[in-house]
Amino acid sequence: MSRTPWGYETEGEVPAMVTVEEFREMFPNMSSSDEQIEDALDSVSAAIRDYCGWHVTPNLACKFVGDGEGRILILPAMGVSSVESLSIDGADVPFQWRDSGIVRLESGVFPDKWRSVECHYHAGFCSSAVSQAVAQIAANSIVASPGVSDERAGNVQITYNRTGDGITGGVSLLARDRQILAPYKLARAW
Repeated sequence: MSRTPWGYETEGEVPAMVTVEEFREMFPNMSSSDEQIEDALDSVSAAIRDYCGWHVTPNLACKFVGDGEGRILILPAMGVSSVESLSIDGADVPFQWRDSGIVRLESGVFPDKWRSVECHYHAGFCSSAVSQAVAQIAANSIVASPGVSDERAGNVQITYNRTGDGITGGVSLLARDRQILAPYKLARAW
């Protein structure tokens, strides 16, 4: 298992949200190297995941160790496709679950004890909207790399490459990107 920055573990490393091959299908005329595209896709995937508060895509096997409150455990995920097991202090307990990431004990309550709960589940979306957003943000960051795009000597004028208002190059989530990603953003904080 590999620890994520979002409070759970996954089997293996979390891959980029879009592969270089998928990117090239969406932008066949992009002349950048595979390495440059891969770096951009990794950076965009990290920015989106940090914004959303979890890995979003693809659907992955996950393990959460933490604590519940009352009869409820809220997983740091949406798009939950299965919950394989739930245990308290190592003992399996009966439960119900929703794809929104809410797990409920069938009886009893969670103990008032940190890290007493372990839950194994699968979560993540397969979304063309997210894939398209990832590819577009990556393409913008590649095309508008940091630096000067225009320069003049008479009356000194300089223009920087921009990916957004006041942003010169690099990966940035614009308002339109955040709007597309809003349905995938966890509303709860840990």
